[in-house]
Amino acid sequence: MVKEKTLIQKLNYLLRRAKVPKWLHHFGPKKYTSWQHLKSLFLKEELKLSYRRLIPFLPYFGIHKIPKRSTLIKFSKRLSQTYKNLLLFWSGMVKTCSVGAIDATGIERTNTSLYFVNRIHGDITKKRHIKLSLYVDVKTRQILSARVRVKPRHDVLDVKYLVQEAPIVAQTNLMDKGYDSKEVHEFFRENGVYSIIPTKKNCQKNTYRKQMRDYFDYGQYWQRNVIEAVIGAIKRKYGSSVSARKERTQKTQIYLRLILHNLCRAIARLFHLGPKTQKLYI
Repeated sequence: MVKEKTLIQKLNYLLRRAKVPKWLHHFGPKKYTSWQHLKSLFLKEELKLSYRRLIPFLPYFGIHKIPKRSTLIKFSKRLSQTYKNLLLFWSGMVKTCSVGAIDATGIERTNTSLYFVNRIHGDITKKRHIKLSLYVDVKTRQILSARVRVKPRHDVLDVKYLVQEAPIVAQTNLMDKGYDSKEVHEFFRENGVYSIIPTKKNCQKNTYRKQMRDYFDYGQYWQRNVIEAVIGAIKRKYGSSVSARKERTQKTQIYLRLILHNLCRAIARLFHLGPKTQKLYI
């Protein structure tokens, strides 16, 4: 009988697989390893606790050397974008992907002072949100890549980054009407894959957009609802807002949630596999 894999076991396997170093830098004396810091931050997001409330729960998960609250905050700020992309890359590793979907959503800031927002933007009702763009495998619902922007930008600007950071590019890529652009269609065709995007009104330019207008595959396009379900699942499980104040810690908090989503999907898939197939994921 194959032993059930717990979340801590899955985190340890992810850190080994991603080859996360024991220390992130060589400056100064060190008391805690990067593995202890990362597992503490993952548990904070999974349990939906603040830094202060997290400390008493860490010994129950095998973390006996407990870092202080300020230490975890500094580590979250110090964690580079390269390591965050690497952890997401290995947590969502898939061998084949036939259909993928790209979409964006907004994440709120809970700790932003309304007085500060009023001074900067002039209108409290126009409080800016964090933009999160995702590239998802439709079949497994695993997140292949992500991009977090502190300020909202146009959806088209994130497509190239998401595809380049993904471990594999899907043969068919689904997007909503906001991604309808000549550059987006040409980018996917240059990579030898296809894109399905509804054309905007009065579309008359570009060969690929005309083909999409005249021969649009609605049956394939409706699979794009999967990425909407993934975004909804992440917000229901971990909340639709972040409590961090700094930009880098806000990005770290969002990436941790995406990695946890991939790990939970991997654990769920084990219950639908045979013993021989389960060994491939251990």
